[in-house]
Amino acid sequence: MKMTTPEALPGKTLRFFRRLLEQITGPWTWKNLGGWIIIILLLLFVKGCIIDQYTIPTGSMDPTLHGDPRLFHGDRVLVNKWRFGPRIPFTTHRLARWDTPDRWDIVVFRSLEKETQQPVLIKRVIGLPGERVRIRDGSIFINGEKCPPPEQLKDTLHYYTELKFTDVEKKRQFLKLAQKNQPLAILNPEEPPVKHFYQEMKRFHEKAEKLDVDALSDEKVLDFCRELDPRTLQLIDQVYVFYQPPMPYGCRDEDEYTLVPEGHYFLLGDNSAASLDGRMYGWVPHNHLYGSAFAVWWPWARRQDFTGFSHTWWGMALLYGIPALLLLWELSGYVRKRKKENK
Repeated sequence: MKMTTPEALPGKTLRFFRRLLEQITGPWTWKNLGGWIIIILLLLFVKGCIIDQYTIPTGSMDPTLHGDPRLFHGDRVLVNKWRFGPRIPFTTHRLARWDTPDRWDIVVFRSLEKETQQPVLIKRVIGLPGERVRIRDGSIFINGEKCPPPEQLKDTLHYYTELKFTDVEKKRQFLKLAQKNQPLAILNPEEPPVKHFYQEMKRFHEKAEKLDVDALSDEKVLDFCRELDPRTLQLIDQVYVFYQPPMPYGCRDEDEYTLVPEGHYFLLGDNSAASLDGRMYGWVPHNHLYGSAFAVWWPWARRQDFTGFSHTWWGMALLYGIPALLLLWELSGYVRKRKKENK
């Protein structure tokens, strides 16, 4: 019986994996390599400019979209990235600008914050360029007139002027502010409570800077903030309020509204009471939009189509016909190969 020496094992292992890869990719030739490079480039183009999928990380879009940062838990949405025009990957530069979002569209966009644990966000379009948006009694007013949502959204959407947080959520939001340690335009820095608020932000900044705040349990948040002055939390509700366009420090208009600049959009989460959205970070520029969400594809039990695309004959042909043709092509190739071997 021939024994295999330990020195021969790495070579045998490499040959095994090479044969396995060749069964998947075909023979290792320059021609075949060129074909795979083209396939990879096409896939990157499709993912970067045509269609992509994103996971919903938080509950800000409940009940429309279920968010959960854990693997295989949050909804997976398909996003049409071709609609607004192709973009240069990993940048906000758009090669062409074709379409613009409509009110009530769900869009995926790049966060306005440069350093954030969630660089990609998803919200619903509420205000369009040039519009005056106001929230009153849970309803949206556009240019002074009430703007009811579409029939299918009437039982889903109810917007709040202010964000109300529990004690633990206030502390969680404070930690996020402490991570940035930057002045807030809506607070008057000359007021003693605001000065104290900034001192607390600075004190907690170093400890909170590298934390994944969203991943912390409520118990850990409370433990982390056990030395936080209770007076600091009183300003949190004032920080996360739907305010008018930027005004001088300490000033606030009697009528709460926002005037959306040209080329920008005002976005809100469906779970208005617990969504950090346009009421906090303001307007989102068009070049930050990745695309519009058109379907939930996973979990399978929650799959839904926001556009009606999958219910048309051509939509079903694309969704089911193309995979069926590819499967038939592979099966026919396998059958031809077997017949050739049997001759």
